[in-house]
Amino acid sequence: MYRSDDGVPARQRRVGTTVLAIVLGLVAALGAACSSSAEDGAVADPAASTETTSSTVPQLPEDVSLPIVFVHGFAGSAQQYETQAMRFAANGYPSERIVAYDHDGAGMDIGAYADGVDQLIDETLAATGAEQVYLVGHSRGTIVSSAYLGDPTRAAKVAKYVAIDGGSCVDVVPCITPNQDALPGQAHVETATSPESFAMQYEFLVGEPPAVTDLEPHSEPVVLEGRAVNFPANTGRAGATLEIWEIDADTGARVGTEPHASFELSDDGAFGPVDTTAGAHYEYALSQPGSEVVHHVYLQPYERSSQLVRLLSSAPDGSTRVNTNADADHSSIIAIRMREWYGSDDGDLPGDQTDVLEISVDGSDPTDVIAGFDSDDAIGLHIHDDAATPGETTLGPLPYFSEQPFQQGVDLFMPASPEGTGTISVTSIARGDRSRPRTLNVPNWPSDTSVISVVFTDHPVE
Repeated sequence: MYRSDDGVPARQRRVGTTVLAIVLGLVAALGAACSSSAEDGAVADPAASTETTSSTVPQLPEDVSLPIVFVHGFAGSAQQYETQAMRFAANGYPSERIVAYDHDGAGMDIGAYADGVDQLIDETLAATGAEQVYLVGHSRGTIVSSAYLGDPTRAAKVAKYVAIDGGSCVDVVPCITPNQDALPGQAHVETATSPESFAMQYEFLVGEPPAVTDLEPHSEPVVLEGRAVNFPANTGRAGATLEIWEIDADTGARVGTEPHASFELSDDGAFGPVDTTAGAHYEYALSQPGSEVVHHVYLQPYERSSQLVRLLSSAPDGSTRVNTNADADHSSIIAIRMREWYGSDDGDLPGDQTDVLEISVDGSDPTDVIAGFDSDDAIGLHIHDDAATPGETTLGPLPYFSEQPFQQGVDLFMPASPEGTGTISVTSIARGDRSRPRTLNVPNWPSDTSVISVVFTDHPVE
């Protein structure tokens, strides 16, 4: 059992001070009146995956594998629990019993979010026939969960509660608090996504240690489904077209003349299920009527099925796009990982605990864009040419992005070609695992008509 008295992590410097202040302020405000209606745009995401578990791990019985409901935090989404959901499935947990409550990652209407959690729990209980759920909250999600559990009628629907790196446990249900004190060397988001956090959660919920914590490849096909959402509101990319293209892993160029799959997105932004090949590389291209801007998303290849895929995007006139210096002569990249990028080593763990993220264009000498970071709480890196120093690489912080929670901006000039015929290589050498560098090769699309996102997993992939 891991439980802190106050639930607030001691290693606060690994949490953005703005976000920490918000969470602590919400803890103090839990007694305030709650709104009575669920927030617009909040989407319940019952899983519908057909994935079977590993052949070496038997399916868990239903009385043990109660439905898990995950509630994300500030600037979060279901993406923070995607890897854990796959780990649960690898240990015999039915993947259709793991759901997530997506809601406004920048909002403050805790009462409305608690109402949304209640709606999702009721839907999940009806769909599964279970009488109770396991509730998991992260960061601000612990505040939402505590508000939910403050109602005895609602608390009766919860068998156990996991409060990850946020508010304290409540006394009405059994509870643990995996946080930075219990998980040395890990930062705020990593406490939600790490294998060590998973092991704590699994043993608490199931009653025994997990058989596996490393994700094992799954038999084909790998079935993917999820949502394309506007960050951070988590509303769907309504009206957008999503094309999924198989690509050449060495260049990022599309293979063939037709997409592997295509979806016209409705209000919730949901897509799938779609069968993919384990280990294959794909481009997820989002386009919107009336705009020439295409968002090209490149995910690190999947080895297992997932029903919690999230394509973090925004409308062509969204704040990310508006604050990106866009021009035909250079590319812009957003590098995302649900594990903080460390530019420094705080000495909590042995070995070199700094990350490396190298970028090169058409075989040029790679540049480590993380070297010299003055903060270690970013999971989203905005990398493009600074308008103040056009055509130059200074590696200095970019305006706007370096002021946003869990984000950083880095000035790097990456020459573009009109049709994206060149190749940008982005290589992540993760702290604690330097033996397995991971590279995503993508076309050098011009930033005046394209947004490029590269999404690395928070866990090792062979």
